[in-house]
Amino acid sequence: MEKNGEEIKVRVPESLLLALSRLANLEDRALSEYCRTVLSLHAFGHSHRLDQAADAREGTNGPSQGPR
Repeated sequence: MEKNGEEIKVRVPESLLLALSRLANLEDRALSEYCRTVLSLHAFGHSHRLDQAADAREGTNGPSQGPR
C-alpha cells in the first residue's frame, strides 16, 4: 500500500466542510480519510481520461504500440 506522505491544502466553504464532516461521520471515518477516499475514487475512476490525454500527446501510435 502506498504511504500517504503528501499534503494538499484546500479552502472550502463552511457548508461543504459540514457536509463532508457529516458524510465522514456516517462512514465512521476521519474527515481526512473520507476526503482521501472521495478524491481517489474520482481521480482513479477517471484515469481513462488521463490515458486518453497521454495518447493524444503521443499520437495514435504511443511508445507501447511500437514504431510509427
